[in-house]
Amino acid sequence: MTASLAASFVCLSATVWAQQAGPSPRYPATPRGSQADEVGGVRATDPYRWLENISSADVRAWVTAQNAVTEAYMAQLPRRKEIADRLGLLMERRITQPPFAGGERVFFEERIGRDNQSVIFVQDRPETRPRVLLDPNAFSQDGLIAIIDRAASPDGRYLAYGVSIQGSSSRTIHVRDVRTTQDLTDNVRGVKQPPIGWTADSKGFFYVRTLAAAGADPIAPEGRQQLFYHRVGHGQEDDQLIFERPDHPDWRLGAKVSEDGQYVVISLTPNTEPRTRIYFIDLDNPDRPNLRAPVVKLFDSGDAFYEFVSSDGPLFFVRTNKNAPHGRVVAVDINAPDENHWTNVARETFDALVGAVRVGNRLVAHRLRDGRSTLELYAFDGGARGSVPLPGIGTVSDLTPMREKGELYFAYSAFLQPTEVLRYDLDTRTETVYREAPADTSFNTYETTQLFYTSRDGARVPLFITARRGLTLNGTHPTLLAIGDAAFGEPASLGYSPMIATWLSLGGIYAAAAARGGGEYGRVWHEAAIGTKKQTTVDDLTSAAAFLIDQRYTRPSLLGLVGSGFGGIAVGDAATQRPDLFSAASIDGGVLDLARFNRFSAGWSWVSELGSPTDATALRSLLALSPFHNAQTPRRYPAMLVSASEHDDVIPPLHSYKFAAALQAGQTAQRPELLRVELDAGLEAAMPANKQAVRDADRLTFLLSALRALP
Repeated sequence: MTASLAASFVCLSATVWAQQAGPSPRYPATPRGSQADEVGGVRATDPYRWLENISSADVRAWVTAQNAVTEAYMAQLPRRKEIADRLGLLMERRITQPPFAGGERVFFEERIGRDNQSVIFVQDRPETRPRVLLDPNAFSQDGLIAIIDRAASPDGRYLAYGVSIQGSSSRTIHVRDVRTTQDLTDNVRGVKQPPIGWTADSKGFFYVRTLAAAGADPIAPEGRQQLFYHRVGHGQEDDQLIFERPDHPDWRLGAKVSEDGQYVVISLTPNTEPRTRIYFIDLDNPDRPNLRAPVVKLFDSGDAFYEFVSSDGPLFFVRTNKNAPHGRVVAVDINAPDENHWTNVARETFDALVGAVRVGNRLVAHRLRDGRSTLELYAFDGGARGSVPLPGIGTVSDLTPMREKGELYFAYSAFLQPTEVLRYDLDTRTETVYREAPADTSFNTYETTQLFYTSRDGARVPLFITARRGLTLNGTHPTLLAIGDAAFGEPASLGYSPMIATWLSLGGIYAAAAARGGGEYGRVWHEAAIGTKKQTTVDDLTSAAAFLIDQRYTRPSLLGLVGSGFGGIAVGDAATQRPDLFSAASIDGGVLDLARFNRFSAGWSWVSELGSPTDATALRSLLALSPFHNAQTPRRYPAMLVSASEHDDVIPPLHSYKFAAALQAGQTAQRPELLRVELDAGLEAAMPANKQAVRDADRLTFLLSALRALP
């Protein structure tokens, strides 16, 4: 492309494209190239490779023109403002996160009204009123500065917090004096992941630094990781290197300090594989930690998943799937760590164990029963001690113990239940709502039903359907079928969102499939859909669609798909492989080019999940699955809205750019294939609420129109 062509994009975006409306908009001309990659005789065509250069003037001009086409199309759709207003009101509901302690102080995050970002409050003592400690909305009027990690020092004097700008995964850690609400001079850079682990003396914390990659490193484009210790009040140049593995630049590090401050426990994960190594450092005296104490290898075979939960003296409580595909928590004596000496604390059951925390002298196990959360209590000797009551079919997250008080806080959410924080007292066995919000009765006439359907290979898959009570099954209902990431063993959320609530209020049905690749039934459920078996996820999704049609919830002309991230693979493939089942789809920030994903951002670490494009056999399988390559075949595709964030540095927007270009060239029907790029935005966790609201309202408006559900 040339500078003159780039300039023409801008001109056209302001004139011709703004005048287009109707079912088949005119798109900016997208030049096709002849590039291709070949591995072992397997050839992957790549006609839109120039769109990978996302910072170039040509690509920016193309994005500007695409956004103008999309805006012109959306502007002429009926009820767009009404839908935006409905969703906007729901976005204003107060959202609180579970509290966390530092000494006598209690901290919590809360987003209120039209705030773009959550505010951090502190309560100095139980009887005092909460006060504002940190308000990121004051940092930026447009909400482009976000706090995406925070940890209070054990004495409550300091709060360390990570700041992201324009949605970048890279953050800078600052330290705030809680008493004065003023920041110290600390600026810790190069951090791309939590946690922040304070030592018991409150004089400093551990963090993981991600080094800048040296050139075009094909192994780890993000650079290798190192564990450092930062002492409060010192410059980052004085930070002490605690641990690294330069011989394994692709290993990801994590660190957690035990509650008693005795140990720092280091986790090592090759790429994103569900196999971890656990090392630890005995800090000798928690009040005067020995940072030069030796690193001890506890589990170093890489044979299973291991996660440190807590410790009781030399006894470590570890969540693992070693000889337990559904997961269990075991007690391990660090002086005799052989499996023959383990004892079960939370034994393996059919329900997948997805998390565990310690509260006082109890262990709380978070399990999934056919995809829905349950919480069970155990004594350290493995004895069952009852369960924590939950309101219904939903998802628990952010388990936060107040160890000294014997209290557990957690967030609970369901499709019909906005997120609320619940407090459970283990001694009195009572449950209360923390920071109670006004009751919402608007969805009393709706219900969520859990059903099961049979996938293509005979597997029984959970499906959650939310709709009005007493629904007549006559095939006339606009329906959205959603999928989570269905990858890395992460289970799908059954939680509330303003977008889902708005869709229901407009008369739609919302269905969520717990497809394989996730963690609903443990390791086997995940491994059934990795590498060359990833098509299984797609089959689960298309089988869910067939079930909804067969049971007369809806029909193909009224059925739409929604997904994001790794869920974009399944949605993109379902829409391109079985366009007869759907009339519309929306993909937000999807992984869509499976032939070159390993070359960008965090993509190199996904090889264990998807397979390597540098291997001929794997590449052949990836090409059959790649939504971008499937969309290059001309045919009648569903109407699609492909959304991306300009600064997403985990799943870069080039996936969406290339997929949208292929759809626009390959569509043979009079259906729109639109690209919507959120400028000045990146990670979802850091996106301002107003941007989320506008994006999701446009997704709903588009889907309702494409399903002919708008009057």
